[in-house]
Amino acid sequence: MEDRGVIATADDALRAKRDIARAGYVEDAYIDLLSSRTERALVRRHPPLVRRGYWARTAATRAIALEFGSRCEKVSDGRFNVVNVGCGYDTFGLWTLDRFERARVVELDFADVIRARSERLREAGVERSEVSYESRACDVRDVSAIDAAIGGLKEPFDWSLPTLVIAECVLAYLPPGASDAVTKFFGERLNTAVFASYDPIEPDDAFGRQMIRNVRARGCAFAGIGDAPSVEGARARFERSGWQRAFAYDMNAVYARLSANERERIEKIDFLDEYEEWRLILAHYCISVGVNDAVGALGNFDLISD
Repeated sequence: MEDRGVIATADDALRAKRDIARAGYVEDAYIDLLSSRTERALVRRHPPLVRRGYWARTAATRAIALEFGSRCEKVSDGRFNVVNVGCGYDTFGLWTLDRFERARVVELDFADVIRARSERLREAGVERSEVSYESRACDVRDVSAIDAAIGGLKEPFDWSLPTLVIAECVLAYLPPGASDAVTKFFGERLNTAVFASYDPIEPDDAFGRQMIRNVRARGCAFAGIGDAPSVEGARARFERSGWQRAFAYDMNAVYARLSANERERIEKIDFLDEYEEWRLILAHYCISVGVNDAVGALGNFDLISD
């Protein structure tokens, strides 16, 4: 994994998520604070297809957090962990803490990313107790580095608590086989947990091959996309990594099940007539989820609820 190229994708995602917040797709109290001073002075407008795609992945991961957190309020006095693997400049952890006061968030990424996001939050006056929030430099390609980062937290990590692990567009950038190691690492240690991953899929058709070329042109690669090249492959990754249950859906299915009121609202923000291309893009991304539920605390937890 080419470090500089992958770090640049974190900047790309930050710009896109900042754009959808400014355009009214989502509410995000922290996205501007995590932007550099240079970025905050710029106005970048992304195409409607990109905006809607980023809204879908953001809405889906937030929905997972809300569902997981609400179940934890019933079984663990509201206490649960969130581990954001390859957090980039995402605001997911801070957003979760604003809604679940007894959550504990751990964010992991390259040292340069963690240093920059920590400095920007400190400059903005955003302070969190280490009991509830810590970020650690970590090479997520290496599970021993993940283990050391979590083991080195100032506030000891309670593996017995329900834990939500998030990897948003991360696993495909890992070397072949590394994503299995990461999912297995958490699966072996957590008895009550959900691991949700957002990933590109279908690299072998015409659209997928172009997607691969576009990423390579940015100085990085979807080196690990072969570990889970399809919806079925994404589900199978959790199964072979020892998770008790696993589900996966392409983003067409996910989008269709997101809040109808929210979909109606955001579809009015930008006019979109490229419906065939929209569906094609969604067919090349998926969300997969592994569930460990040793004591039945999570019930019928699924990515999509009918």
